[in-house]
Amino acid sequence: MGTIKRDKGLDNTLKVMKQGYLYITNQRKRLGSENIFETRALGGKKIIVISGKDAAELFYDNDKIERSGTLPKRVVNTLFGKGAIHTTTGKKHIDRKALFMSLMTEGNLKHLRELTRNHWYMNTQKMEQMDQINIYRESIVQLTKIGTKWAGVQAPEEKIEEIATDMDVMIDSFKGLGGKFKGYKASVDARKRVEDWLEDQIIQTRKGKIFPPEGTALYEFAHWEDYKGNPMDSRLCAIDLMNTFRPLIAINRFVSFGLLAMHEHPITREKIKSDDDYAYMFSQEVRRFYPFVPFLPAKAKTDIQFEGHPIEKDTMIALDIYGTMHREDVFENPDDFYPERFKDWDGSPFDLIPQGGGDYYTNHRCAGEWMTIIIMEETMKYFAERVTYDVPEQDLTVDLNSIPGYVKSGFIIENLREVVDRK
Repeated sequence: MGTIKRDKGLDNTLKVMKQGYLYITNQRKRLGSENIFETRALGGKKIIVISGKDAAELFYDNDKIERSGTLPKRVVNTLFGKGAIHTTTGKKHIDRKALFMSLMTEGNLKHLRELTRNHWYMNTQKMEQMDQINIYRESIVQLTKIGTKWAGVQAPEEKIEEIATDMDVMIDSFKGLGGKFKGYKASVDARKRVEDWLEDQIIQTRKGKIFPPEGTALYEFAHWEDYKGNPMDSRLCAIDLMNTFRPLIAINRFVSFGLLAMHEHPITREKIKSDDDYAYMFSQEVRRFYPFVPFLPAKAKTDIQFEGHPIEKDTMIALDIYGTMHREDVFENPDDFYPERFKDWDGSPFDLIPQGGGDYYTNHRCAGEWMTIIIMEETMKYFAERVTYDVPEQDLTVDLNSIPGYVKSGFIIENLREVVDRK
């Protein structure tokens, strides 16, 4: 049992942000450490960084690892919200997670698939009249429409653009982990506007002044009671309600990545058209291959060991999310875009972890992951089967040194036309 190797420095936060998704991989290689090393960040805190499938299994062991209270305040205040389910643990977390999971019925998921298919198709005429379409921007508007409709939230057409913009600002706030973040106030203000709007709908639902359909997120959250029989505070309820459809809006990054993948690998478009199962494999590979979440924080609940190295209670731990999915010992030829790798995938909760790992019901694995896959499948089918378009010259760079990850141009298309079989 050797000493844990260390990335020297009093505070490596700026180095982390400068190297982005590649920081952990770069340090593992530089230090000659396969799965574990020590760094200091976020004000000089000691952090044990772990990577790989076994690391993910440890990270999502509720008896050994505590995630509550470890997210940076900036991220909580802007992306998740104060008191959000992501910041809870134990019985409280399981109880509220059960509420989220209760929405994942076969009927609700089928409805989401139909909404996605129909909203993109109904948007065809508008896009045909546009000189250029920025897929990053267009998809965040469409996904806002889909997400709010699915959640039972009343979102008038004139408010959709505002909500979509506010959501994008909030999601983009992840870049504020280190150093000055000029957009912090804008992110906090954006969250407040959306929270105010949703809290009003919670209150109006409870007063019987608006009537969301039973089974929708708005209805279920407004009427939910905790294990002590108490309704949720209306503000906290609004925060958790937002977290049912906010992850769907963040999928706009996967949508632009998906169109980039189809553009760079044209055969995948043809396979989506000809193979009913290929859109699923393609969507999973987009989620694995492209940058989304770089790493996640937690702390040791008790004295533990990882690969023979002792980690003391309360020590900060960071799980390598992006790097784990790009390791040779986790996925064969990980730097190749190869959707067929998911044809016989065993569904492990510890290797494909773009939105977290572990068990859906008891861990912090995103309850919206199934929804992400459904939306991606239907969106990729739409762009592969229902329309044609041209891809003009543009900057298609995906900068892995920047968090969060983007297609530099947003992925721009033009001359979009509906495919009509006139035979």
